[in-house]
Amino acid sequence: MTLRPGDGARTLADVALVELREAIVSGEIPPGSPIRLQEYVDRLSMSSVPIREALRFLEQKGLIERRPHRGVIVSEMSAADLEDTYKIRLELESMAVRIAAEKITEKDHQHLSGLVDKYAAALRADDGTAPDAHTRLHMAIYDLADSKWLRLILPVLWDNSERYRRLQIPVRGTIDQRVDEHRALVEAVASGDPETAATELQGHLSRTMVGAIAMIRAQEVADEVAPEESAV
Repeated sequence: MTLRPGDGARTLADVALVELREAIVSGEIPPGSPIRLQEYVDRLSMSSVPIREALRFLEQKGLIERRPHRGVIVSEMSAADLEDTYKIRLELESMAVRIAAEKITEKDHQHLSGLVDKYAAALRADDGTAPDAHTRLHMAIYDLADSKWLRLILPVLWDNSERYRRLQIPVRGTIDQRVDEHRALVEAVASGDPETAATELQGHLSRTMVGAIAMIRAQEVADEVAPEESAV
């Protein structure tokens, strides 16, 4: 469903940002593809001004690039890019859950458990809301650290790696396994032990990111071999 002002998006630029971000993260606009301004003017029934504002924000987040003679394109994906993103996420999110484990209250624990339930329901319904439920759960955990800079930085890293994570979903395990992992993460944070929380988070991230890096690296090798074979 398209967000409109009043549905949580404050301005037309927010509406454009939601639409463009989802199109990029979901792969609807593939990496390296141009983003044609007029197409989104027509699609969103708004002027180019809020769309340009949204594009500037997406450029700051690294999801799009401006190229000479090509205009605005979706940033390319690569194993090296994901590995770089993953290493930084591992450090910062480990920090976030350590602090969260020291601050969490029973009320927080109940809230996070409810978000796991909503994530599980979204996965089982297969109605397209699971990615948002997944994001809300993780960000609610990290928000317990109550750090302005983590709130600013983590969503940027999250959006970039989300493009890769969605490639991994089909081979990421059963729904029950994914739900159990997130429930275990919440319980580790609720234990009040920072190192237990960090260890659980690191295992959870690694199971997703290491697999995604391997998949993309294999595809990169295949792409390099294909031109050589066709030239023979």
